[in-house]
Amino acid sequence: MSTFQFNVGDHTSSVSKYTRFNSTQYATLKWARSKLFRMVKNNPSCNAYFRKLPNRRSLSDMIGDSRIWVNYGPTISPLYGEIHAASGEIAVGDRAFKMGRWMVLATIIHEFAHHNGAPITGGDTSAEEAVYHCGLGTSDEYYGGEDDPSTPYDPSVGG
Repeated sequence: MSTFQFNVGDHTSSVSKYTRFNSTQYATLKWARSKLFRMVKNNPSCNAYFRKLPNRRSLSDMIGDSRIWVNYGPTISPLYGEIHAASGEIAVGDRAFKMGRWMVLATIIHEFAHHNGAPITGGDTSAEEAVYHCGLGTSDEYYGGEDDPSTPYDPSVGG
């Protein structure tokens, strides 16, 4: 089965500031990929939420799409991640890695939501809401709007 791809040196991104991940990041990336597959299998709300985004793809469809590249973005700070709208390529930055594997996973989910049509600008929170619907936030955060720093979901993040 083909899946989305992490740039581990086998891809040259069309985005000059995106590069390959380094070997110290591989364990975190493998963990995130494995967790994504378990997540879509065991959490139906994750796929259901993704199907409601503008491009109507489930997260299962997206993680099974070998045309989607996730790169390292060493210069995208202070962002955790970003998507290059023209190419659809995704980058995960140092800030996410410094926060730990759960934040790397949340960043990938957030950027996949953008890839699936969640607006990038304008304060729209639908990409971050994907993080909650995939089980990485609390209902108090989602419904109350107060960030719980023990989860990677942040209700104040827009775009």
